[in-house]
Amino acid sequence: MKSARGHLWVEILLGLLPVVIIMWVTPLLIEDRAALLRANFYLSLVAFSVAFLSNVTHGDGLREIGLRVDNLGRALRLLALPTGAAALAILALGLAFGSLNLGDRFLFHLKTLPLWALVQQYALQGFIHRRLQDLWGMGRRTVFSVATIFALLHLPNPVLVVGTFLGGYVWAWVFQREPNLFALAASHTLLSAVLANSLPASLLPNMKVGWGYWG
Repeated sequence: MKSARGHLWVEILLGLLPVVIIMWVTPLLIEDRAALLRANFYLSLVAFSVAFLSNVTHGDGLREIGLRVDNLGRALRLLALPTGAAALAILALGLAFGSLNLGDRFLFHLKTLPLWALVQQYALQGFIHRRLQDLWGMGRRTVFSVATIFALLHLPNPVLVVGTFLGGYVWAWVFQREPNLFALAASHTLLSAVLANSLPASLLPNMKVGWGYWG
């Protein structure tokens, strides 16, 4: 039993390690931008391969990891209230600070973020969440752990750490009830676009994480 649990943690850590290297190591070791992008691309492939092989090894089907449409409406209904409330709160802050800007940049984010949001939700829910469920089952402990891991991956950006913990908690809670990555990606996209175009630079200087936050 302990051996099986240990194997699950090894899988999770192997999937997270390339991401951590992208965030904290390659920016320090590689100065050439083309070489940096190439290294990060291959590291991303490693992370994706670990997640994919984990799904295959554990028999996770498309339904289990949330790549489905039959429950899309139910998942969207669960997400509607928390996503709408969060978006309105962020917009209100933007209005209060006079930094709200829902122009071309906002529309650009809405068009370009969905695929990236889907990839992140697959990694977070379809891989990490599934393995944590194998460890602890469904419930608050797993939801809290998913949110915590997601928040830690957004260090040292304080606004993103807080935002991704709250968002990650809601997304993990919804995933346990109606696993649908497309609905989660839609919520993720909207909130990311609103956040990036609402808060002043004094609160959110950029949307970067790792060493890139200071770069």
